Amino acid sequence: MAGGHAPDAQRVRRRGGRQGTSPRRGPRPRRDGEARQASAEYDWREAPDTSLFYGRSMEMSQLQYWALEERCRLITLLGIGGIGKSTLAVKLGLQIQNEFEVVVWRSLQNAPSVEENLTSILQFFLWALRKDIEIPQNFDEKLSKLMECFRNHHCLLILDNIETILSSNGQVGQYRRGYEGYSQLFKLIGEVPHKSCLIITSREKPREIIPLEGNRTKVKCLKLKGLNSIEGRELFQQSGQFTATEKEWQQLIKHYGGNPLALKMVAAGTSELFNGNIASVLDYLQQGAFLFQEMRDLLECQFQRLSVVEKELMYWLAINREPVSIAELAADVVSSSSKRQLPHTIKSLLQRSLVEKSGEHFLLQPVVMEYVTQRLVKRVCQEIKEYGMEYRTSSIDSENQFPYPLFQTHTLIKATAKKYIRDTQKQLIVQPLLEELLTSLGSKKKRLFKLQNILEQQRYQAPVISGYAAGNAINLLTYLEVDLRSFNFSNLTIWQAHLQSVNLAETNFQNTAFDKSVFASNFKGIYTLALSPDGELLAMGDFEGQIYLYRTADRKHLLTFRRHNGCIMSLAFSPDGQTLASGGLDNLVK
Repeated sequence: MAGGHAPDAQRVRRRGGRQGTSPRRGPRPRRDGEARQASAEYDWREAPDTSLFYGRSMEMSQLQYWALEERCRLITLLGIGGIGKSTLAVKLGLQIQNEFEVVVWRSLQNAPSVEENLTSILQFFLWALRKDIEIPQNFDEKLSKLMECFRNHHCLLILDNIETILSSNGQVGQYRRGYEGYSQLFKLIGEVPHKSCLIITSREKPREIIPLEGNRTKVKCLKLKGLNSIEGRELFQQSGQFTATEKEWQQLIKHYGGNPLALKMVAAGTSELFNGNIASVLDYLQQGAFLFQEMRDLLECQFQRLSVVEKELMYWLAINREPVSIAELAADVVSSSSKRQLPHTIKSLLQRSLVEKSGEHFLLQPVVMEYVTQRLVKRVCQEIKEYGMEYRTSSIDSENQFPYPLFQTHTLIKATAKKYIRDTQKQLIVQPLLEELLTSLGSKKKRLFKLQNILEQQRYQAPVISGYAAGNAINLLTYLEVDLRSFNFSNLTIWQAHLQSVNLAETNFQNTAFDKSVFASNFKGIYTLALSPDGELLAMGDFEGQIYLYRTADRKHLLTFRRHNGCIMSLAFSPDGQTLASGGLDNLVK
């Protein structure tokens, strides 16, 4: 529409009144020289319905204060998909719309060009403000015309779904080719003084906004978290009648991070599949299942936008299962390049609303962790199937390929982790992986052959290339209760192997390098070993002068004694096995 008036303006304005509440009519204190608009014009075309709205009272108060009292020029609502950004933005707009001369809502869901969007916005603004409705043809002139409206009038503009115009090439906050004009729009509105307010919603923060925001500036950002247990329960119960204790409600809401979209889907599924019994849902959740396809698709869309290093870190956060520091993540990561990028990568994931911060530690929301864990299992299964062939991932992440398979760069079980973490890793990663492998390969024999083949191929790999592969293969074998006696594990690099309850008699570990692995006992730097002539006793001497005596048949610890000051340099049994001699760094023989 190049001129005239906006024919659907009144229809759109009336629709705003059907959004669930009437505009707030009570006047707020006016500032000097301020005149209240007698009849505001609202354009809420296709804005989501807010008739079912729960909680968010603190967020609403904060946003109203920024928009009306501080007169912020630009406000960003940031949060993971489904967290309720759009609904909150509409609810806020409806409550404060009577404080503005004109209110316009636009969704960027279908990624309109900036010029197309500006034309649509200006058409309504100019008509509502009784201005000449002729729209400039040049982008800079359109931008100038919008800023003229913002300077001379009290306008509210809400732009939803900004993430659709942002790049998916792994660079957070950057724009898709052809959409760079939005950067100029946001920067200008945030920097230049005016009377109006722009509110945007996004899953990740546009890059140019970061340097503009601050406690004393007119640019603010609110990161939206999930509903609390009471609010989540109210939303959940709109779908029917449910049976649960207070503790069960809290567990359910916490598992889905209070995400309104996830809770709505779970509520529908609980009614249909479990007859409203929350306890049955929680039992199923403990198996790492019950992730609805709609939520999976939403997370998949966001995951595909990540860079290689961001994906690598997301897998590590899912493996760790609990909050971890940057230093702990650095100890996990194999690649030195990824280690150097850790602070930047964590910051990027925070801006994408995929990672949460607790003090100096970082973690995933349970529903995100569930998704990433399932994705890890699927990918590693595919890698093991194709191991030894030309590595290809056409069906998984055809974009942004990892330089090495996840089976090498990530451990499936952290041998050094707390027992309950290891148990969870076995239940939610190892067991589903082995079951999927069995289904895919068709027999236990083929599955065992694949794991043995991995170990053989890793034998002469450099540690940085081998990574966790050998340790993962051994952990999978021990989980399957394969007898490792007489296995040849020589010349391997083995990281994060959990061998605490494994019989390793006659196992060959010649020239094998262990790191972060756990055995039946911990020793302080063993320097020398001796086996009795009949093979029944094993003596070990350490750097601190202690000697340990074990029975090899059942690995029973018989004696620990100290006879030297300093390192035990040598040990030897007499031919009849009745005497043990030791030589120490103190130049004594005992």
